[in-house]
This record gives sequence, structure tokens and C-alpha cells, in this order.
Amino acid sequence: VVSLLMVRDAVGIWSYTLKETASTCTPQTVLVMGAAQYDGRPSPAFQRRLDKAHDLYEQGCAANIIVTGGKRTGDRFSEGEAGVRYLASLGVPRTALQSETKSVSSFENLELSRPLLESKKLTIVTDDLHAYRTQYLARKLGYKAELATVFNPYKRFAYGLRELMMLMAYHLGIIR
Repeated sequence: VVSLLMVRDAVGIWSYTLKETASTCTPQTVLVMGAAQYDGRPSPAFQRRLDKAHDLYEQGCAANIIVTGGKRTGDRFSEGEAGVRYLASLGVPRTALQSETKSVSSFENLELSRPLLESKKLTIVTDDLHAYRTQYLARKLGYKAELATVFNPYKRFAYGLRELMMLMAYHLGIIR
């Protein structure tokens, strides 16, 4: 059973990298999954996600943007705060921006953002290899989510393998 789940999820992870994403453009909430920030500056991966959210906002496909992510030990800024500051610097009005600043996992990114959402229908921005797990978690939490993915060019095999292991941990109840 575990082997079948692994095969299904491996195919799912890879197939999500080939999918067209965010096929509709109706102004709705865009939720950006957190990623590393360095003293208030988004990491390259986080910046790609934020730039995608900015593009969606500029195209009229986002009424508001929620940026998720907490702090690691020793950080002065949360990922959510750093992301909001970055998007504001690109011209997105502060009134269209919110941050979730407590989460430290993908599950928490989605779960702790719930109070900020007016509806469970949203567009989630994340990396292409992270999209399958994100969609799995969103469904588990009852969201009706489209994904808008960004290509992550770095360490793709290792990233895909990590995603597969994380999915297995969810399936086996090791993490939530």
C-alpha cells in the first residue's frame, strides 16, 4: 500500500510541474506559501512566489494577497512580514495585503490563514514541485483552490524527493 501511494504521489508531483495553473482570472484572494527570508529580504524562491502574486494582482486576478510564514529562531522578521513589505515596495496597496506570521509548515500556512480568508476559494502561489502537496493539504482543509506555480530551477531531484517524503509522512500520520 505504501509503495502504491509513493508511486501515485511521485507521478502527481511530477505531473503538477507540467500542469497549466490558475486557469481563471476572477479577482479573489491569492495566498502565497511562505519560504525563507533573510533579515526581511525574501529568498530567491520566496521572491519568485511573491513576483507571481504581484503579476496576478497587476492582471486583476487578485483582489487581495495573503502572505504566509512565521519566524525561525533568531529571525527579526517573519516570512509573512517580509513578503508584505516586498509586495508593498512593488506598489501593491497595503489595504490589499495581509500576513499570517505564525506558521512554520505548509499545513500551518494554510490552516493559520483561515481567519484571514473571506471564503475557502482562493489561488495559492507556490513552487511547481510543492504544488501537489499544497493541493493535497488544501483539499484536506476544505479549500477550493487553484494553484499558480512558479518554476524552481534548483536541486529538482532533491526537492521532488523531499516532497514525496513529506507526503508519505502525512499519509502515515507522522506529521499533520
